[in-house]
Amino acid sequence: MSKTAPVPNRSARLHRIAHTLTQTYKLDWSKHENISAVYDDSRRTWTIEWTDGPTVEQVRRAARKADQAATEGLLYGRRLSQKTIVLGVIRAATAPAARLDFQHRPYFSPSDVEERWRTVSKPHPRDDRERALVDAILAEANGDHGLNWAQDYEICRIVQDKGLALFLRRTGVDMSPLERLTARYASGRASIAWTHQLRTMTPLAAFGAVQADTEALPQAVTDALTLLPDLHAQLDEAAADLKARLPEDEVSD
Repeated sequence: MSKTAPVPNRSARLHRIAHTLTQTYKLDWSKHENISAVYDDSRRTWTIEWTDGPTVEQVRRAARKADQAATEGLLYGRRLSQKTIVLGVIRAATAPAARLDFQHRPYFSPSDVEERWRTVSKPHPRDDRERALVDAILAEANGDHGLNWAQDYEICRIVQDKGLALFLRRTGVDMSPLERLTARYASGRASIAWTHQLRTMTPLAAFGAVQADTEALPQAVTDALTLLPDLHAQLDEAAADLKARLPEDEVSD
């Protein structure tokens, strides 16, 4: 069996591809997002490596298009920064279809986070609130040790054990009236859902909780009253659905 002929100037060609792709995807060198071509002497293999940024499939296709011969047998390694790991943990915890453990808390692992981002290019926070939540969790995970101290599994464990509500409070961001009422009145599974997934009570349940609390604080009463427009709309919709079940001759205003 004949051996594959060596590719002339492969090192230079791969470094050139890495530089070109860094520019193509507008990656920030100062944040160590740039794409690099790395040679492993022990395995005698070349790997294209980068942090966050485009997906593996995007880079693989672009590299092959740039130079098919030089990329034959090339390996690809996309690392996830600590911020992206934390963001993935937040998204996994708050996902509507999140897996739950026996305590009805969201369950996830580093591999779940990696799979979540596998087809997502340049993952980033949706807004300042999510960005603040990422920072609060990172501060807890790394403590006084500096950046990138905690391992991925430790980040997952911290969020699983302590939940997201604790870190949301630490951010100091404004919560909505329904979120404040949920934090105050949720109990049982509703409390677990809020603590770990930031899932709020229904407006009707929150309003009823304040109504039943004869010692409710003025802020809670004010928050409950802000829910009235939504409650009226929901009740009107529910009433319309019920009326639709009746024969036309039995519907009355």
